Amino acid sequence: MIKCEFSKTYTSDKRAFTLNIQTSFKQKAINVIFGPSGAGKTSLLRLISGLDQIDEGIVKANHIYWENTSKKKRTSIAQRNIAYVFQDYGLFPNMTVLNNLKFVKKKLNQELLNDVIATLEIKHLLMTKPNELSGGQKQRVALARALVQQPDLLLLDEPLTAIDEVLRHKLQSYLITLQKKYQFTVIMVTHSLQEVLKIAHHVCVMNHGEVIDQGTTAILLSKNPDNTLKGTVLHINQTTVTVLVGVQQILVNKSQILDTDYTQGQIIRILIQNNLT
Repeated sequence: MIKCEFSKTYTSDKRAFTLNIQTSFKQKAINVIFGPSGAGKTSLLRLISGLDQIDEGIVKANHIYWENTSKKKRTSIAQRNIAYVFQDYGLFPNMTVLNNLKFVKKKLNQELLNDVIATLEIKHLLMTKPNELSGGQKQRVALARALVQQPDLLLLDEPLTAIDEVLRHKLQSYLITLQKKYQFTVIMVTHSLQEVLKIAHHVCVMNHGEVIDQGTTAILLSKNPDNTLKGTVLHINQTTVTVLVGVQQILVNKSQILDTDYTQGQIIRILIQNNLT
C-alpha cells in the first residue's frame, strides 16, 4: 500500500492552492486519480514522485517512509524506483526511439524490452527520431520507455488525452495487459469516466485539493449524472439493456440510451443516472 497523509500549499502571484490529502493506493494494481481540471490530480502525482515536496505529513510505500516531515526523513527520487510519463512525453529529440529506450537503464532486461516493443507495436519505429513520430506513436514510445525501467511504481499524467479514440482504447488495453503480466503498480491521472471504468482496480476521486471518495469503480456510477459513457450492447430486454463498459457489465434503462437504433454487439452512448445497477 502507498499511504499519503499530508498537506501542501502552492502559491503564485494570483492565488494559493492547498492540497489536504488523506488516501492510499493499492500495490500491484491500476489506481486512477479521477476528477475535474484544477482538482489537484497532477500535483498529487508530483508529490508522490518526490518532484515536489510536501509541507507536512507522510508518504509511505511498503512500510518505508518516502516523506516524513516530523522525523525529517526523505527518500530520494532515484531510490523510489518510479517511472513517470508526462503529458509532453519527455522524449530525447536527438535520439532514435531505440536509444531513448536504452538510455533509461544501464542493463536492460532484454526479454522485457522485446515484449514491450511487441506489445506496443513500435518495432518499425526503433530507428526513428521523436520529431518524425505522430502523437500516438510518441505516447507508445514514452510508455515503453517507462516500462523498460522495470519500475515498482508507474505514474501516468493524463497520457492519453491527446490521442484519437480508437488508439486510446488500444493503449488502455496495452496497459492492462502489461500491468497484469509484470505486476507493477500504476497511479494514473484522468478526467475521463469511461477510461476509469475500463482500466481501474481502485479509484481516488479528487476535487478542490482533497480526496472526496475512494474505492472500486462502482462508486462513480451513481455520482456523475452529467457524464455519458460508451459501451457494447450485450443483451436487449423489454425495458433495459445489458451493456459492457470496460470490464464491467451494467444494466441501464432504455431511456438512458442516447442512440435511437441499436442491436446486440453495437457500441452505444449512455446517459449516467442514479439508477444504473
